[in-house]
Amino acid sequence: MDLDTFLTTLYVVVDDWYTAKMAQQMIRTRGQEPHMSDSEVLTVALAGQWRVGVPWRSERGVVRYMQKQGRMWFPRMLQRSAFNERVRNLWVVFVSLQQVLSEWLRQPTEIYEVADCVPLPACSLAQTHSYDGHWLWWSTKGHGGTHGGWYWGEQALMSVLPSGAVTGWLIGSAHSDDRWFLQALISLRQGQLALIGPPPTQPGRPSTPPEHVGPCQASGQCTSAYYLLDRGFNGWRWRDFWQQTYHCSVISAPADHERGAWSRPTQRWLSSHRQIIETAFSILSHVFDLQHLQAHSRAGQYTRVSIATAAYNLGIYINRLCGRPDLSHATLLC
Repeated sequence: MDLDTFLTTLYVVVDDWYTAKMAQQMIRTRGQEPHMSDSEVLTVALAGQWRVGVPWRSERGVVRYMQKQGRMWFPRMLQRSAFNERVRNLWVVFVSLQQVLSEWLRQPTEIYEVADCVPLPACSLAQTHSYDGHWLWWSTKGHGGTHGGWYWGEQALMSVLPSGAVTGWLIGSAHSDDRWFLQALISLRQGQLALIGPPPTQPGRPSTPPEHVGPCQASGQCTSAYYLLDRGFNGWRWRDFWQQTYHCSVISAPADHERGAWSRPTQRWLSSHRQIIETAFSILSHVFDLQHLQAHSRAGQYTRVSIATAAYNLGIYINRLCGRPDLSHATLLC
């Protein structure tokens, strides 16, 4: 798909949805009519998430490109500061778009979701010494991810369908237990955030919930009662708690020393069904550069993750329109 077809398709899909579902909620009662429509801002921001097959390599780069060479598509393209402000003001719209796309993409046979945490590094560990007192005050030191190792930043829990579409996500402290993020996601989908868990097995050693989890709007809807997870979420006390409190079945391979330990074939079965989220994280990292957010505030962080996940789901939707494999984001533009 060439760039002109891509931008046209992107704009038509976004504008049709925005006009039908969001325009009435976003009516402005003050000020002048904006130079760019919300649909145009949404389209440029979503297109700017792509890092493969496009002539830009950053969100700043897409603004420069549209100002110099994209006037045929967006004749009233804004300056960077004004554009960024409009994008930040629309972050909840990106969340809504990501969620409605997951509903469009869901198949009747998809009865479970796959969830896991992915690191959101803010900078290298060496750089943390020179940023004392700066905008990284909320970041913490964490460990994990596909490649393992320590990092400085936060982490995001994401839940995806078997086809790969993101249904919900939350961001919180990098050092926190993964199970608290799933507890936040499940409780929000049931109607209210509740950072409570099962009683500790040993008095005086309670598990500490994260200092911050958000945004609540991004958790998504309660559409599945089954979650497939890795061993970072296991523990029979937590599984029983989720089942009894929320009627959610959390499926993860117990530790080898835990009661009801699984056989090797059963563990391989779970790994094969969980592979989809590793693929989703890989696409979000390499095609949409998720792990280089370069956000200087929580609002900026929420905005950039919401745009990346919306663009990712939109990529699946466009691939289906074109009869391409769902997860062929990297070759959509050529």
